[in-house]
Amino acid sequence: MEIRETDLPGIGKKYSMSLREGRELVLVIYNTGKREIYLMEEEETACVFDLTEEEAKELGFLLAGALYQPIKADKMELILKEVVMEWVRIETGSNFVNKTIAELQIRRTTGVSVIAIDRKGRIIPSPDPYKERIELGDILIVVGTRPQINHLLELCGRCST
Repeated sequence: MEIRETDLPGIGKKYSMSLREGRELVLVIYNTGKREIYLMEEEETACVFDLTEEEAKELGFLLAGALYQPIKADKMELILKEVVMEWVRIETGSNFVNKTIAELQIRRTTGVSVIAIDRKGRIIPSPDPYKERIELGDILIVVGTRPQINHLLELCGRCST
């Protein structure tokens, strides 16, 4: 795959790539942070939309597979028998409020991995276990077996799924 980069003096940069299906995808990043995405068919614009800088970062995050990686069906069937992903809301009175994942030793004590934190709609992927403090209202996105997650909920105290 080839990505062509073009400077747009006073405007920003343009990136173009040919898609396998034959159309071309063009991304224009303005110096203001605004992004425009064009889908081109035979040198005509088939579709265009613009994103704010924050929307573009979130979309990039999703496109990069930071939140979701498709798994082949045969592997998925095996995994689903054992692994559970759960969203755990931190409520008032929880034992987790204002503590780090490292302080709580979540993985060591329960076997559960905290893969992300949803903080008021902002996703914190792979939170730093030593720096990121859990806040009231956070939603921990965790992975483990059902018994491990039940153990986590017991330690959490006032938490819900």
